[in-house]
This record gives sequence, C-alpha cells and structure tokens, in this order.
Amino acid sequence: MRIGRLGWKAQLASLLDFAGDAYLNEMGVTSRLFPHENAPNGSAALLAQFDSVADPEDVVDPATGKGDIDLAGDYMRLLAPPPRDPQSPSARSGEFVFEQVGCAACHTPVYQTGPSAIAALDRKPVALYSDLLLHDMGALGDGIAQGAAGPREMKTAPLWGARVSAPYLHDGRAGTVDQAIRAHDGEAAQVRDRYRQLTPTAQRQLLEFVDTL
Repeated sequence: MRIGRLGWKAQLASLLDFAGDAYLNEMGVTSRLFPHENAPNGSAALLAQFDSVADPEDVVDPATGKGDIDLAGDYMRLLAPPPRDPQSPSARSGEFVFEQVGCAACHTPVYQTGPSAIAALDRKPVALYSDLLLHDMGALGDGIAQGAAGPREMKTAPLWGARVSAPYLHDGRAGTVDQAIRAHDGEAAQVRDRYRQLTPTAQRQLLEFVDTL
C-alpha cells in the first residue's frame, strides 16, 4: 500500500500508475499494469466482437525496457511547472488575504520533493498550492466513490497554472475563480464564508493573486 497523490480522488500513487490508468480509461489501451479492457456498457460480447487486438496492447520495447505508459510517465515527471506572472502590489496584498482567509490551509503554497536521482527533482521546492489530500467537499462532491474515497471527497486541486486553466472545478461548472470559491462546501464552507464577507477590494486582491499563479 502506498499513499495516493494523483487523480481527482488521489487514487493513484505514481505517475506510471496515472499514465496506465489514463491509457485504459481515456483511450482504451491496455498495458502490463492494466491488462483488462473495459467492456462497453459491461458487455463482454460487444468487447469480443470489436476488440481484435491481443492484450496488453502497450508492449515493452526490449531495447529500452519501456512501453508507452513509461514514456508518458517520464514526460509528465520532467515537465517544468507553469511559470508565474509578476505580482503587482495589489496581488501581493491578495496573497496575504489568501492566507488570512484560510485558503492556504488546503491549498498549501509550497512542498519540497524528496531525494531523487534526477537532479532537477532532488529536494526542490514545489509551489503547487495543494496539500494533495482528500477533503469532504459537501455539495461540491462529484458523487463518485472510488476505492476508499467517498462521493463527497475530493483532492485539493493544485492552483499553479490557475490563470490559464478555466473553467474550474471537477465538472467545469465555474467559469471564474470567484465562482469556484463560492461553490466550495463541506470542510471548505467556513473559508468560503470568510471570502464572501471580505470587502470587494480584498476579494479583488485575492483573485488578482490567484491570477498570477
């Protein structure tokens, strides 16, 4: 057993698992980690009728010892974090508001990576603005139970790159960061209410700060 950090439900422990899961569930490609097809609507007969390629479909290249899922995992692992925009004085004030309201309790500003044989990943600060943990989000939950995660539990979404990743929330219901904050519920309800009680100027400053991430 390992601690999950990846996926909406933090159900996956490594980027290799994440890649294999996406290959199967998003593209229908089986691999050594996920060797069994998902039958359409659960119909094994339909699967047998239309799936003529032997499983696993992603095979390991003997020359490299890697399959496509390994290469996809390597690609994700070595992606640089999104660059941040410069902060205006108003955005710097918004960072203070972000912390005072309580957003940083779950959207943890910085973590440090552990030891790694890859120098670029070895004990580096990572400003992802997430604790990578599950929280009961009340009415904001996606209604899906997966593994030990219940239908109201969601992983804290990282905020890095938020300025270019609209729409927001797991189902894209929020077109703006303001709408996303106001939709928070459950464990985040108290922080949401503090945000609602801010002055318009303080709300704008907080949003300007998030828009620099």
